[in-house]
Amino acid sequence: MNLNQQTETNTSAPNIYDEKYIEFVNNVLKETSESYEKEGKFLDSVLLNLYNIFGDILERALDLYEQERVTHIFPSETAGVAPHSSRNNARYLVQVKGLSGVPYIFFPDINYCTCASFRCQVLNDRSLFTCKHVLAAWLAAITKEKLSYQYITEKQFQSLLLYQVSYKQYVP
Repeated sequence: MNLNQQTETNTSAPNIYDEKYIEFVNNVLKETSESYEKEGKFLDSVLLNLYNIFGDILERALDLYEQERVTHIFPSETAGVAPHSSRNNARYLVQVKGLSGVPYIFFPDINYCTCASFRCQVLNDRSLFTCKHVLAAWLAAITKEKLSYQYITEKQFQSLLLYQVSYKQYVP
């Protein structure tokens, strides 16, 4: 296969195999979440399943998770104060501070990150399902442990949203 054929293959619409793989991964993630809810911990068999899917990415995500680098950012009437309305509790962004100290901010429950690994290995090469930042955020969200919360004003939150939307539009 020459480079042009390979490029066309990588940029074409997902085929049935891709859709089935995504469904498989989502089912394993759902089972992992249910197992954690039931057991209160990650069972070895569950971690092995996750490792079989994600490999070294799981190890790096667990490092980020254990180091408490995941933060949920909520809008509030006053910076630093938890919001009073349940409406604001449903709106939040996820921030994962990378090992280099760079914060990656993304939308919850969406498999997308602005890091170079996601761009190269997930979007371009399709060699990974996700990056360590998204996986660490997912682990923290299901356990509710090692997760911190930040409350910023509505105006700051809207600016952060605007930055995220404009940044994603112009990333090559």
